[in-house]
Amino acid sequence: MNKTQKIILTISILFTLIGYSQKEKLAEDPFEVNKYKNSYKQKKPWDTKTPKELRVWAQKNLHQKLTARKVFKDGEHPEWEWFRKSGLGIFLHWGLPSTNPDTGDAWAIRWSEKKEKSGRYMEPASKMFAVADSWNPEKFDPNKWLKAASKAGFGYAVFTTRHHDGYALWPSNYGEWDTGDKMHGRDLVKDYVEACRVNNMKIGFYYSGPNWHYEYKNKDFEFPDTKKYTINYKHEKVATLPGLTKEMKAAEKQESKNQVRELMRNYGPIDVIWWDGNVAMEEAELKKIQPNIFVATGNIATPEGLGHGKSESLKVVNEANWWWEMCVKSENKHSPNWHYGIECETNHWDTNKLLTELIRCRALGGNLLVNVPPKGNGEMMDWFYEVCLEMENWMQHSREAIYDVKLTAPLPKLDITKNYTTVKGKNYYSMPDNENRIEMHNVEKPVSVVLLRTKQKLNFDYNKKAKIITVFVSKEMRTSLPDMVKISF
Repeated sequence: MNKTQKIILTISILFTLIGYSQKEKLAEDPFEVNKYKNSYKQKKPWDTKTPKELRVWAQKNLHQKLTARKVFKDGEHPEWEWFRKSGLGIFLHWGLPSTNPDTGDAWAIRWSEKKEKSGRYMEPASKMFAVADSWNPEKFDPNKWLKAASKAGFGYAVFTTRHHDGYALWPSNYGEWDTGDKMHGRDLVKDYVEACRVNNMKIGFYYSGPNWHYEYKNKDFEFPDTKKYTINYKHEKVATLPGLTKEMKAAEKQESKNQVRELMRNYGPIDVIWWDGNVAMEEAELKKIQPNIFVATGNIATPEGLGHGKSESLKVVNEANWWWEMCVKSENKHSPNWHYGIECETNHWDTNKLLTELIRCRALGGNLLVNVPPKGNGEMMDWFYEVCLEMENWMQHSREAIYDVKLTAPLPKLDITKNYTTVKGKNYYSMPDNENRIEMHNVEKPVSVVLLRTKQKLNFDYNKKAKIITVFVSKEMRTSLPDMVKISF
């Protein structure tokens, strides 16, 4: 092998390792994700770089979930226009971890020294896995969930068909860890799909590449690995564990691929696939079965939680011409609960917070995928229906500020205004700040300014020389929900 061949081989190996590393990082313990903070110090990096240069900069300075593999040109994929127009999805984390009210944390079965020292609840895999022997949710009613969600303005749903615990929520012909073996053939995925179609919502499947149940007696359940201990599925410290052989790993990979093939073939057209952990089936193979499916994770940026999803970071993502979707838990105080835990009953967003976050995401050119976890018995939490009803009423007068708005750079947020502002044609829809104020710089004098909820005209000040418009919305005109102001130029 000559010198050039050696260099090419080395580069090839490095790219393979980098690719593998990135795939592994897609699944992250929320205990660690919450600690993420932007490290870059450059102010408004989008001001000095082309979109191509900004993408290179982002790869070096932003979290990997804030970067994407593809740039979609306008009109290139008409079959996916619904995704951008809708803007609001509901994430339904539901499965074995939902049954223990003490924790909604699937990662509880992965032991770590840090979690132990912090006093975080950890649950041996043996305990969580045993739940499957008796779990048969008697109040599972996805039609009720999605009927409320659809009226509230949610356009699509993403349902955890298989999470990291590896338990498949349909009767699969592959493996022995699914509802076919444990629920006498009950198909929970089918019920979800039918509910989506009845309620005119796009259908999304979450599927976890990692399967912690597969050959679990051979696996180390410590994460991250400190090299100090070997932790078995009972959370016992043992000298060694066999691990998985090459043959076992290949068989596990094939089992996952076969399960995904079932999901793609058994339920009619599917709109979204949402990978987590790693990709179980490559896009080219997926498209042979589901030609119009939208592959979210990987192709687009998927910031997880408000730590990743700061306005400045999302502005960078938008200016780089990447599509993005913020995946976030509907909670006020950080917890590890993607699945249901008793804390979800009180530690949750109200309608104002959900709508405000939706407006922020749309103002920055992306989607909001908000997680609302059903209970282990299949019921949805009562507060969800209350929030949906308030959202339904708000949408009747203000939905034009959210749907089918401009999503490509440049957008007003952070450049000409600090107010969350969406754009549709010559209309700007802006949300007053905490002081009931809207201010925009470098704009022409508007033709009209109205409160969208009431269609009432508002007074405004315009500085012709500085090209600044200022609008005040009196306290008497404000409500407890976002009061959008329509500014027409």
